[in-house]
Amino acid sequence: MYKNTGIYLTNNSDKHKVINLIVENKLPGLVISNDQTKGALFSTITLKKMLNDELKHDHIIIKTDLNNGLQTMSSGQQRIGLLNYLIARNPAYLILDDVYGNIDQQTQLSINQTFKEISASIQIIQLFYRKQDLLPCIDTVLTMNNTNEVTDFEDTKIFINSKNDPKISKKFILPEQYNTNDIQTDTLIDLRTVSVQYDKKHVLTNINWIVRKGEFWQLVGPNGSGKSTLISLLTGDNPKAYGQNITLFGRKKGSGESIWDIKRQIGYFTPAMIQLFTHVDTIENMIISGLNDSVGLYVQPSDIQKDIAKQWIKMLGISKPDKLFHSLTDGMQRMVMVARAMIKHPPLLILDEPTIELDDENSELFIEMVKAIAAEKKIAIIYVSHRNEDALCPDKIFELMITDKGYTGASKILKNASR
Repeated sequence: MYKNTGIYLTNNSDKHKVINLIVENKLPGLVISNDQTKGALFSTITLKKMLNDELKHDHIIIKTDLNNGLQTMSSGQQRIGLLNYLIARNPAYLILDDVYGNIDQQTQLSINQTFKEISASIQIIQLFYRKQDLLPCIDTVLTMNNTNEVTDFEDTKIFINSKNDPKISKKFILPEQYNTNDIQTDTLIDLRTVSVQYDKKHVLTNINWIVRKGEFWQLVGPNGSGKSTLISLLTGDNPKAYGQNITLFGRKKGSGESIWDIKRQIGYFTPAMIQLFTHVDTIENMIISGLNDSVGLYVQPSDIQKDIAKQWIKMLGISKPDKLFHSLTDGMQRMVMVARAMIKHPPLLILDEPTIELDDENSELFIEMVKAIAAEKKIAIIYVSHRNEDALCPDKIFELMITDKGYTGASKILKNASR
């Protein structure tokens, strides 16, 4: 009888190689179902292929009552749609790659119940980076080291009790500020009764939100609640912002500002950005490009820029700054991109699901870095995530909640917020 197996990865693991070993039934300690031809892969790898098919061939496989195809869905809705589609095919085994990524907490509970019901008939193989993400239906856990070797094979209960959470003792000293922010106003973001709809579909309704200098916000809401739409209004990427009562960095939207006037004031990171960076660049150049808001570096950097980038690289623990960015593991690419967003010390830093596919150690390292920035109270932070990071300690929460016409928002000050 096969066992439902968890595979505990680090950010130095080669996820693609591990998946290939599973499919080829060559991963030590794991035996997949006899019918190897009827397996399924739940992963961003699968999503990218299906999205590409939609774009190139107009071939829509996954759609819902609300969304016609993956392109019209939020990232969380895409993952839920893919998971439901794969389960409906009744595969002999199902490989789950970071199953909770971009999934809201209520849906996570539903996923747990679903796998509890089907795990007796479908072999579940879960790839995960965070100990807390281990599914309740998993029987045994394989632990992989940095060279993709299996170092432990344990019963789930033994794994949970034996693997201590990492404790990062590193004290972050942020690199010196490259530019002096010239924003004079205390209010960076001011949205008044902002609403967004596409055709007849209401997305956001009567959004009122003020973000001031040095504040630390977490933006939360269920999948499909319009978090990405709201962020696009702030970054200048959404034409729906025009004609609305929106003031960004002291200037009323539509008063003659350019999109680059807005982007100059914002450091922004979301994992989806990595797909845009197809140019061959070193880690150092990738981080420096954040000073120019460019997709890659196309001008000769100054000595000062190089020195500052090296300080961020050193803080991340990367020993070879001239190594190619795309040679890094997925997790380390995300860490570099976060540093890229932070390097210019913007008045506002937006981090959209930044810890997806970061392992326990790197997640804690990242959280400590964000807390160090927040502690200076010079940069406002909007942190978008479905995950509760106990150590994060934001000051305030802006929560998107359903109404009969899309989602509206409410602000909440956290009494236990501390820096």
